[in-house]
Amino acid sequence: MARMHGGRRPNEKAKDFKGTMKKLIRYMAIYKVQVFFVAVFAICGTIFNIVGPKILGKATTEIFNGLVSKVSGGDGMNFGKIGQILLTVLCLYVISAICSFVQGYLMTGGVSQKTTYRLRREISEKINRMPMSYFDTKPVGEVLSRVTNDVDTLGQSLNQSATQMITSVTTLIGVFIMMLSISPLMTVIAVLILPLSAGLIGFVMKHSQKYFVGQQTYLGNVNGQVEEIYGGHNIIKAFNKEEEVIEVFNETNDKLYDSAWKSQFFSGLMMPVMQFVGNLGYVAVAILGGGYLTIKDVIEVGDIQSFIQYVRNFTQPLQQIAQVANMLQSTAAASERVFEFLEGPEEDQTVENPVSVENLQGNVEFEHVRFGYNEDKIIINDFSADVKEGRRSQLLVRQEPERQQ
Repeated sequence: MARMHGGRRPNEKAKDFKGTMKKLIRYMAIYKVQVFFVAVFAICGTIFNIVGPKILGKATTEIFNGLVSKVSGGDGMNFGKIGQILLTVLCLYVISAICSFVQGYLMTGGVSQKTTYRLRREISEKINRMPMSYFDTKPVGEVLSRVTNDVDTLGQSLNQSATQMITSVTTLIGVFIMMLSISPLMTVIAVLILPLSAGLIGFVMKHSQKYFVGQQTYLGNVNGQVEEIYGGHNIIKAFNKEEEVIEVFNETNDKLYDSAWKSQFFSGLMMPVMQFVGNLGYVAVAILGGGYLTIKDVIEVGDIQSFIQYVRNFTQPLQQIAQVANMLQSTAAASERVFEFLEGPEEDQTVENPVSVENLQGNVEFEHVRFGYNEDKIIINDFSADVKEGRRSQLLVRQEPERQQ
């Protein structure tokens, strides 16, 4: 028969977000060499990608100057120089793509998958060292959920969030430097959107963490109940408990639905909001650069194109950081459950005064056995049995009725 399992309510936050992330970082310390090269290739790929728009703007300026020269009776466009600029940009983008491929390969095959493999292996070994009292209070589905759902969530979010955070921060810094090199005034206009973006990111992180935690918790509860219901189907039918089981399952499933859709809602809400904020900065830069500064002949036409593209690239990492922030909430919730399991109590494997198994006879006898995983919940009261060697049919059981506790 299914049981109601204790767990965090979906309106509660993680016990220790920072502490859990520190544990995860320490746990991954053995992969620090791979992580270092992942960071190097991610940064290099991002830098090569950032330089491209400014060089491409030179081609736009060359085309514009060539058209003006043609109209005024000059030599027209220098196609050789334009081709050289485009070839340079192509080489930069190819190198950037290669770096991105290498860092993705290292992160997926060398870090995230090895981390999840190591976690599953340690959980499997931990199960053999844990006291039976733990499994008496936890359903099999709840334990399996930590091995499957939580570890999978941790691996997927780790694979996406780690490299995305590196590239986003590098892009943000690099694009800011490139915008300053083109026009400090327009850069100030673009930077004005940062406080609004930071406020939105903080709002989402504050309100979404509790729902991500609830989602992982109730997902484990649902898995545990499903495992018990299918495993004990005959018992449920025998005791006519179908309606009660369905009612308990629906209650837990409703809690999972409530926390899941709210976490996904906050996660999906960030992208359109951040795009709207980014478009505001894009329009302001386009009006200022395309109108006032061009008329004053302060910047070139190609620089305007490059700067507008940089504004797009400036808001994009902000959106990515917002998405990474949501993934980190899911990572923390899953990691907390996994580490909580790994740090659980273990059964003492040492046996004082072990009995020798040499020259043992096959007789088995129990005399007045009293047993329970918890002192306040005794399962067996005064159990006695006597089984002779080589026989299994003559089982004499003398068990008194359970005493009132």
